[in-house]
Amino acid sequence: MSFYIGETELQMRRRILVTLQDMTRRLLDATRSLVSMYDSMVSGSDGDVEAQRSEVSKAIGDVEAYRRSLVRQLSEVGAMLINREDVLRTAFMLEDIASYLDSLAFRIYAGKQYLTGIGPLGDRLREMLNQTLNAVTKLNDLSRILQVNPGKVSELASLVEREEKNMDGLYRDALVDSLVRIKDFKQLLVYRDVVERIERIADLSLSTSEMLMIVALRL
Repeated sequence: MSFYIGETELQMRRRILVTLQDMTRRLLDATRSLVSMYDSMVSGSDGDVEAQRSEVSKAIGDVEAYRRSLVRQLSEVGAMLINREDVLRTAFMLEDIASYLDSLAFRIYAGKQYLTGIGPLGDRLREMLNQTLNAVTKLNDLSRILQVNPGKVSELASLVEREEKNMDGLYRDALVDSLVRIKDFKQLLVYRDVVERIERIADLSLSTSEMLMIVALRL
């Protein structure tokens, strides 16, 4: 997407915000597919697992493509957009979330034998994945409100913070439960690696929401 000569700063901002919204939209798609992939894995629907894993990868690829597009847009804007560095930082943070989602999908897929049939620990993992979906959903809502009503960004950002705090509690409980219930060392490593990555996504969602607040303040 290129800017034409004479395009106003307002039009530039709108184009850039649309790209940020596209990034969060595809992040949300990836997260939904990841949750569905885990559900299919637990239920033994191998065909669905493969399809949903492919959807995760496709959505992650789109996020990366949107980030590259945004970099090109910002390079064309130059000094005309005063908060371009904040926008760029936000885009890279969104891409970081995408990278964690991608690695999480791989680890869940590769660790299937250790992550299914584990009773309450599986329920805990599912709850954490749902919490991740909630956080990314709020992040997507936040990016969409930037163009419509920037004044509501702080309100939505507080919801992301609440989801992250909820995740902290789930994460601590999962770690304690895993030490008590899991006797196999390999299974313990796989389980802890997965829950740590889920918790990291929640942390990144909060940090990104804070960056979006900064972007909103300078619109």
